[in-house]
Formats: sequence, structure tokens, C-alpha cells
Amino acid sequence: MTAVLTILKVAVVLALGYALTTKAIPWCYVKVARALGFRVQITPITAKRIARFKRIKRGHFAFVGVSTLFVVSLFLELLVSGQAVVVHFDGKTAFPAVADWSNKVAFFMNIPSFQRKNDFGQVGESRVDYRRFARWADDPATLEADLEQQRVKAQTLRTEAEAEAPDPDAGAFTRRKYELRMKRVAAAELEVETLTHTLDVFSRGDAWIIMPLYPYGPGDLRLDLSKNPPNAPSAAEQIPLGTDMSGRDIVPLMLYGFRLSLAFALLVAASGYGVGVIVGGLQGYYGGWVDIGSQRFVEIWGSIPFLFTMMILASLVTPTFGMLVLLLVLLRSWLGITYYVRGEFYREKSKDYVQAAIGAGVSDWKIIVKHILPNSIVPIVTFAPFGIVGYIGALVSLDYLGFGLPPGTPSWGALLRQGLENVRFYPHLVIVPTVALAVTLYAVVMIGEAVREAFDPKVFSRLR
Repeated sequence: MTAVLTILKVAVVLALGYALTTKAIPWCYVKVARALGFRVQITPITAKRIARFKRIKRGHFAFVGVSTLFVVSLFLELLVSGQAVVVHFDGKTAFPAVADWSNKVAFFMNIPSFQRKNDFGQVGESRVDYRRFARWADDPATLEADLEQQRVKAQTLRTEAEAEAPDPDAGAFTRRKYELRMKRVAAAELEVETLTHTLDVFSRGDAWIIMPLYPYGPGDLRLDLSKNPPNAPSAAEQIPLGTDMSGRDIVPLMLYGFRLSLAFALLVAASGYGVGVIVGGLQGYYGGWVDIGSQRFVEIWGSIPFLFTMMILASLVTPTFGMLVLLLVLLRSWLGITYYVRGEFYREKSKDYVQAAIGAGVSDWKIIVKHILPNSIVPIVTFAPFGIVGYIGALVSLDYLGFGLPPGTPSWGALLRQGLENVRFYPHLVIVPTVALAVTLYAVVMIGEAVREAFDPKVFSRLR
């Protein structure tokens, strides 16, 4: 029954992600663009390309699947996390997972997400054990069992401490040892008192909690398992994909790694293609010494060995996510597209509509942006998915070699490195990230093939 309920929850989440991807986000994009004064209108040729893309089922389904999963992954702090979405205890309500997610979205804000155990019926100043709280909420008998176990422990500690009470003439070391034991007794009795109050609150119905769909985050250690990590996949112990060398659950590692890899590739592709379009457009439009000088610079810059440069930089400083994006954009991602955009601008510049615009006194910037660029966008769109594949592979490769993101970051490459070090005894550490990487790259390639076919100008040729 629990498995069926989990499957239904996952299906609901994916359905909401699909609606958000295909309906809500495009609607918001159109509204915001129109509010900013932009004209949002699909041209007939673009409408034909979109219709043809949808008819290519493999690419369309891959696009819907990847985009839906990526949009859902933007809310992972609310779906796959060790923190509660909402927790209520004795009149106090907190939203730790929502606060954590809000801090990631609005990075310039600092919404407190840390909740102390003392405020939610547990003993200590550390973070609340939300999974323990959830067990109490699901079955109050477990709280009664914990309370009885703590009472026995406290009574045992007091009995042992009183039996070894020092004489009045005992030394300082003996008295200090007794004082420490009595402090442990006091702490155990305080926990008994706290759990008694907690049981009373639960009995009144003034305590409840809503946990994420999967109650473990990428940094949570599975210390509740019967064996030392790494652990093989086990449905009985609720580790469907096993754990890594440090005991972290692989399910959140894979999901957060998917979001990280795809976000990295999209940022690098968007930034790199933006720079490459500008450079290639200026080369093709102005030509002459502008083209010759910048082209020689592009050729020299492209000869810099990317991997060796990253290894040198990573040995000096630990790269962050933003630093890796910046380095990949500067060193590599903008170079390739400049050649294609340059050729497209050279071809379009010689056409009559551009010469007419120049003769009419239209500014160079307006000719480049409004007239030539829309007619030169085909290579940009068709090469972008394949560029994304390359950038995902670049991040995974850097993490695998140890020159990527900092240790502890949920990364497919780091998981692959652990897997190859233990491939004989724990093959799941290799199989799981390899399958995820292969499926993701295959889906993106299918999208690229469909986009290339949909934007093929021969399809709309009059001679065909």
C-alpha cells in the first residue's frame, strides 16, 4: 500500500511539473514579455517549424520529458530533503524546507531555516530530527516506547552513579568524575521530562508534520542502516539505489546531480552562444580588418588546452559552480558558434533586404539585431542541444577527475569516481550514474536531431 501511495504521489508531482512546463511557464513568459513592451508573436515559418517538431515524436517526447524533469528538479528542496515542509508543535509552526528553497531561489535573501530541537519537543540545540518527529506523528506508540526506553536509561544511570558516590575525603579527580556522571544523569532525566511533555502535546493533537516525498537530502547520512556504507540497493531498508562510500543516499544524489548538470549546461550554452553570436555577427557584418583581426584572435584562443588549463586552475583554487561556468564560457563554449554565425552573416549581408536597409539609413545595430540575426538563427538553435550534451559531459568529466565542483557536491562525476574505485564489490555505484547519464544525453541528442530536422530549410523549399 505504501508503494502504491508513493507511486501516486510521484505521478501527481510529474503531472504538476508537466502542466507547469507546458502551460504555466509559457503563459508567464508571454505576459511578462508583453508587460515589458516586447511583441510576442509567432511568425508563420516558426509555427511550421514548431508543428514539424511536434510531429517528430521521439524528439518531442524527449523534450517534454527532459524539460518536465528539470522544472520539477527546481523544487527538489520541497520534494527530496531531510527537512520538513511544514512542522507544527505546541502552537509553533515552521517551514524549514520552504525557507531553504526560498534561499536558493532568492539567493540575496537570508530566511532562517534552522529550527532547534528544544523548540519542537526534542532535547538539544542542534537541528530538529524531522524524520524522528514524523515517526512520532505517524505512530504515537513509538514516542511512548522512546519515552519508556529513556526512563530506564535515566534510572540506570542514576543508580550506577549513586552506587559509586565518592567519600567526603575523596580526591579531586574522583569528585570530578562523579560530577560528570551526575551531569549525564541530569541530561537523561531532562530528556525524560521533555519527552513526557512531547507525549502530552501529541496526545492533545497539537503536533503534526508534512515531510517531503523522499525524506532524505543529498547531504544526509543513512546511519540507520544495518551495515556500514556503501550499501547495495535494498527495498527493505528503503534505499532503492543504495548509498555511496560516506553513507549518503544515492536517490537524492542522482536527482540533485541531474539538476546541477543540466543547469550548468544550460547556463554555459546560453552565455557562450550569446558571446559567440555577438563576435560572429560583428565579424560577418563588418568584414575587413575587423574580421581578420578577430578571427586570428579566435584561432589563437581556441588553441588553449581546456583540460590542462582547468587542472592548473583547480590546483590553485577550489572551483565553485559560478567559477566553472565562467571558465568554460571564456575558454571554450563561445568559440565554435562564431564560425557558423560569421558565415550566416556573410551570406545574409549580401542580400537585397540588407542593402535596402543600409540605403534607407537604418543603423548597423538595428540591421544586425532585427534583420540579419532572425534569418541566421538556424545554426544557433540546431547546435544548442548538441552543445548541451558536450557541457554535461565536460562537468561530469571534471568532477570524475577531481578538478570540478567542491567535495560533497551532489555530482554524477564524483559518484562515478567512487564507483570505479569499488566496481568489483559495489557495481551499483557505476551502473546508476552511468545509466542516468546515458539516458539524459540520449534524450538531449534526440531533441537536437528533431530540432535540426524541424529547422531544415529544405522542408519548406518551393522546389520540394
